[in-house]
Amino acid sequence: IVDKGELCTLVGPSGCGKSTLFRILVGEEEPTRGNVLLEGQVLGAPDQRRGIVFQRYSLYPHLSVLDNVTLGLRLGGRPGSERLSKSDIEDEAYSYLKRVRLEEHARKYPHQLSGGMQQRVAIARALAMQPQIMFFDEPTSALDPELIGEVLAVMRTMAKEGMTMMVVSHEMGFIKEAADRILFLADGLIIEDGTPDQIFNQSKHQRTIEFLSKIL
Repeated sequence: IVDKGELCTLVGPSGCGKSTLFRILVGEEEPTRGNVLLEGQVLGAPDQRRGIVFQRYSLYPHLSVLDNVTLGLRLGGRPGSERLSKSDIEDEAYSYLKRVRLEEHARKYPHQLSGGMQQRVAIARALAMQPQIMFFDEPTSALDPELIGEVLAVMRTMAKEGMTMMVVSHEMGFIKEAADRILFLADGLIIEDGTPDQIFNQSKHQRTIEFLSKIL
């Protein structure tokens, strides 16, 4: 269970099952048993809104920043919401670009932006759908080290604003600072579930202790 407004992170060694669990949560794979519920509804209900940010930004190179952010609203609109006019869509897109500090780059194209800026555009695109929950799959792994901070800063702000988030990440500093809960996975199982203090400082599971000793 991920509570509304909670930032929950998935952590664990390669091959532990993080990616499989993430794909199930975002609807890319079906669970072999059980159901995933979003606010009481089985995942995939027509009016659900999920925001997804991947390792690679997946921006359309032939579209401007503004058009990338507005594309979902223009083509399908928000599930469960009335269609917006073109001017309203652009106004909203600018508001989300402002949240990620990129409003002045709205008319540029992805190739004119740094990797960190492109990832922030991807975040703005997801936010434009007004999601009930945001999923992040290693959002900084494709970035040069000096660009990671600007993406994490946006995510910190989102956490403070109460956005519900599920994050797969190896950025332990960010996890320690911003996460409400950590799920530690090993061998396809969630073997620990706790706060950053419980996982980093009070872990009683040897597998968790061994993993953290290698990366901290």
